[in-house]
Amino acid sequence: MKRWLWLPLAVLAAGGGRAQDSPKPRSYDPEMNEAARKAIEKCLDMLARRQQRNGSYEGSAPVATSALAGLAFLASGSTYDRGPYRENIRRCTEFLVKSAGRTGFVTEANSAVMGGSGMHGHGYATLFLAEVIGTVGDPDVLDRVKDVLTKAIRNIEGTQNQYGGWNSTPSKDANDDGSGAVAVMQITAMRAARNSGIEVDHKVVKKAGEYILKITNNDGWTQYNVHNASGGRGSSALTGAGMTILNALGLQSNPKYKKGIANVMSSAPFLKGSSADGGWQTWYYYAAFYCTLAIFQSGGEDWRKWWPALREDLIKKQSSDGTWAGQYGNYGPLWSAMAVLTLQMPYRYLPVFQEGGAGGEGN
Repeated sequence: MKRWLWLPLAVLAAGGGRAQDSPKPRSYDPEMNEAARKAIEKCLDMLARRQQRNGSYEGSAPVATSALAGLAFLASGSTYDRGPYRENIRRCTEFLVKSAGRTGFVTEANSAVMGGSGMHGHGYATLFLAEVIGTVGDPDVLDRVKDVLTKAIRNIEGTQNQYGGWNSTPSKDANDDGSGAVAVMQITAMRAARNSGIEVDHKVVKKAGEYILKITNNDGWTQYNVHNASGGRGSSALTGAGMTILNALGLQSNPKYKKGIANVMSSAPFLKGSSADGGWQTWYYYAAFYCTLAIFQSGGEDWRKWWPALREDLIKKQSSDGTWAGQYGNYGPLWSAMAVLTLQMPYRYLPVFQEGGAGGEGN
């Protein structure tokens, strides 16, 4: 079977040896300010306090939340072996490894914790394991993580539906109910896994790229799924996810990419003259994460305009206890983890925050 070879990143940042017992990110400090640093620290401390002993979190999606919180701890500069959040990272790792079943599907059904993260959570869990594996020094733990990560990737490959996307459950059925929101997680996870040395099937990747182009219309709006592919204006949240995928797959030269980036810019509620839509109104933190990642990867003047406005808008929305309150669902601190990850992008500790194929990492 032909396997997919990503161009490797220059550095696996979280495992690159920069994190100290008290990491203080220095790179790209001009993009940060004291308010942002304090907001990040307050949220990370909250996530550390609210983590349960088994590594999970309260809410209806413990797997997804633990994975996102783990990514946030890694994005601060801590690793599995070093830094103030190393114990939290270890707990996240152990919980997610124990939540993996024989088929490779990482879900609450495989652990003593109840929840319903579905393929959304599986994608986040796979991404976290791919990012943390380069920071694990214990060979026994490393072997366990690699085994689970490999099976998790095989699960992603084996559950791609006939359209090229993924459903909300690990099934190849042709309903395509999972949308681009699920696809972005699987594709990002595959890329991170490949960067950590896991082989990925090239045919799955090629089909995924065709899927995203199919559900993104000629005006650059990414639709919910293939059944809505001919729709008009789509959600800015999904369009941000779609452009993130196109960037990850090296498809920036497609005219839909440039139009999609323009749509993301025009729909941000914190930019003057914006035409915000339901993607921001209902899914603010999801939209903020993927739209910011898309603009970060695209870079240039768009990033210089986007980042200060988004940064201040996020800081204003944070509660005094370090949380960000989500607008949808009983997800506990999941939205807080996603919000703080968004603020941490300029630190560039995670490989996913180091790469900009079109414009160069927000520069």
